[in-house]
Amino acid sequence: GTSISYEMDKTINVTGTVAEFDFSFPHPSLYFDVKDEKGQVVKWGAEFLPTPPVMRNLGWSKTTIKFGDTVVLGCHPSKSKKPVCAVQSITLNGKVMPLGAGPGAPAGGQRGQRQ
Repeated sequence: GTSISYEMDKTINVTGTVAEFDFSFPHPSLYFDVKDEKGQVVKWGAEFLPTPPVMRNLGWSKTTIKFGDTVVLGCHPSKSKKPVCAVQSITLNGKVMPLGAGPGAPAGGQRGQRQ
């Protein structure tokens, strides 16, 4: 389960540049580069909680996110403290993207949608 790997009661914001988007089962994955406070690039990975069919119903495809895109993620950090997280919300090139309701979604709203 997701709660074994991620701190579902915590949300962090991470901004980076897309290196790869893997739109496959069981959950799509995003790999992106984040500059730390010293200007060094840190490789991050993020797991989407919805499955590809759920995301397709919301308008997503394997080409929605492209190499070089800018992403801002609200995500649940890894319990291991490694640079990986579970996506709770995503802004892609300045546009808030829908993720639907589900684990980790804000109360009373849709993940990835402004309240």
